[in-house]
Amino acid sequence: MIFFIRRDDPSNRFFPENSIRDTFSASLSGGRSMRAMLKWLLPGVVLALLIAGLAFGPWSQPVDVVRGAPVSQATSPDPDTLAAFSKGGCAGCHTIPGIPNAAGLVGPDLSSIGSDAATRKPDLSAEDYIRESILDPTAFIAPECPAGECPANVMPPNLGERLTEGELTLIVDYLLGLTGEEVAVAETYELVPIEIVRPPEASIIPFAEPPTTYSDAQVLLGKYLFFDPRLSGDANVSCASCHQPEQAWANGQALSDGYTGTLYFRNAPTVMNTAFLDYLYWDGRMDGSDMPTLVRDHLTEAHFMNTDGRLMVERIKQVPEYVQLFQDAYGANPSFGRTLNAITAYVQSLNSGPSPYDLYLAGDENALSPEAQAGLALFEGRAGCSTCHTGPTFSDNNFYAYATPVPENPDIWADPLRHITFRRFFRQLGTPDYRDLTVDPGHFALTLNDADWQAFRTAPLREVGRTAPYMHNGVFATLEEVVRFYNDGAVSGVPLGLSDAEIAQLVAFLNSLSSDPVAVEAPELPEYQLRTLGDNR
Repeated sequence: MIFFIRRDDPSNRFFPENSIRDTFSASLSGGRSMRAMLKWLLPGVVLALLIAGLAFGPWSQPVDVVRGAPVSQATSPDPDTLAAFSKGGCAGCHTIPGIPNAAGLVGPDLSSIGSDAATRKPDLSAEDYIRESILDPTAFIAPECPAGECPANVMPPNLGERLTEGELTLIVDYLLGLTGEEVAVAETYELVPIEIVRPPEASIIPFAEPPTTYSDAQVLLGKYLFFDPRLSGDANVSCASCHQPEQAWANGQALSDGYTGTLYFRNAPTVMNTAFLDYLYWDGRMDGSDMPTLVRDHLTEAHFMNTDGRLMVERIKQVPEYVQLFQDAYGANPSFGRTLNAITAYVQSLNSGPSPYDLYLAGDENALSPEAQAGLALFEGRAGCSTCHTGPTFSDNNFYAYATPVPENPDIWADPLRHITFRRFFRQLGTPDYRDLTVDPGHFALTLNDADWQAFRTAPLREVGRTAPYMHNGVFATLEEVVRFYNDGAVSGVPLGLSDAEIAQLVAFLNSLSSDPVAVEAPELPEYQLRTLGDNR
């Protein structure tokens, strides 16, 4: 196959005038055969490949992990400077610290050119010497090159035409900074794998058999990732920022915080016992059987952690202990999907142990106080709580709109950051007239069914005594306020008629649904280490 490139084609960046292209074209038009021309070109091609091989390997022997700056990366040039060096083709012939693949052996080593240039010509500054050497390669010949005497007529004579003035200045300024003193010696980083021990908080025998179990390595990896803010866009927010172990994996705030520069408009529920839920989020927009999708939503959503999945995975790959943990957990290197699965493994292993109520059911009559036992009778009887709060988690996983809606939290409309998130969220869901909303529409935003207007998921009640404030917008600070709201007839419009003493009894029973807290130690996060090119594909 033969490609014809026009001399006047502005896209022709490969063959300048009076180049091998013109010689090749002239020779063919002069009657030389293609075979003769290939024979004539072959030595030059071999030489070019040899130079490229010296610049790009394959003789370099990468180490697995290095600490500190490698000799070839002693400085950190910005992208524009790297682009200028690439355009000039400097890496093919010179050794230049900090420039990728700049390990050429044809021209002089430039590792200390910033200081060397000042001594080459007494009447020239180092800057002028470097600049003139680039613009006119015949002006000065360096005293020595890696292979001995520096060859003449090797450096391209037209760099002044190829480079813009700005690109030339970037190259000169960078070379001026190479004094030979900045080069750091690479040290081998000794990887000490993290010991695979299941976290205590994920080792509790739960109140019921979870639908899925996970290996110790998967749960441990998930814990590290759960607590690591480097999974967020700005590396400042982790899953544990809003789901804090000391707050029973909620955060103790009426309304949750959000990603940097945002605030959220709903309460952060506990992540305990999510393995048993049919729906996730207050509005039920996620399927409880697909926890990895919820994890993805938290990681990538703009008002949660706002990360780019590809960036996040590359960050993880720069932590060798994580790479090893992924191998231990999944027999493979880090990936976006495995990250979601690992966090899922940890979260769905955070389950409640037996509560006083469970012990009471098992036969320990002293596990519940007399007041709590009276509250249990009300819960299952006249108060009617067990109509919706049923099953092992005390939730029927359905959605209900009350005759008297939960009061709105005024902060959603008073705080611009919260209201911005509110409007953007419902716009994204396609909620009609989202700009005019004065209440949280709840499940309606998903179904657009009028019957679901301001309907929310029945909240699970395990650990309810430790997860104040309450409701989807955190509007009630105490369980007593919640019970009084229902006592006033919230559900049907008909008051329950409970006395103050009975309200206290019901609150005592609700508190008995919490298990003993387990001390959780946040992991000491391993640090980034420089990885060899090509590692962790």
